[in-house]
Amino acid sequence: MESKKDGDLIFLRFDNNENFLKELGIFLESEKLFSGVFLSGVGMFKNFKIGWFSLTKEKYMLDSFKTPHELISLSGNISLKDEEVFPHIHVSLAGEDKKIIGGHLFEAYVCNTVELFIKKINFNLHRKQRNGFRPLVFD
Repeated sequence: MESKKDGDLIFLRFDNNENFLKELGIFLESEKLFSGVFLSGVGMFKNFKIGWFSLTKEKYMLDSFKTPHELISLSGNISLKDEEVFPHIHVSLAGEDKKIIGGHLFEAYVCNTVELFIKKINFNLHRKQRNGFRPLVFD
């Protein structure tokens, strides 16, 4: 992974076969970037897991995909959860058939490349327990 910063704007380029969430977490920790927003993410993932939160079961229902999919969009935010950096990421991806799938990203390996832009936020974002969930709050 390579990075470039311009004030509060950060560009990250991930390379083939990198563990996306692991490398992202290492970068965020090293930069002490605990509050931010994902502006844009494009590229490809393979060997990824996405989930959808079931309100009735009160847990994520996960699906795994091995084949490469185009990363159509990536959105989310960066906050602290239990005093650790937490990138909350949702993705839309398209396979060879061009049909879109999406959900909360749990695991992904880069296929070819992923290009990601992040905007650092200059106030504190964190997850706080409330009514069985942990919504994003700020101070």
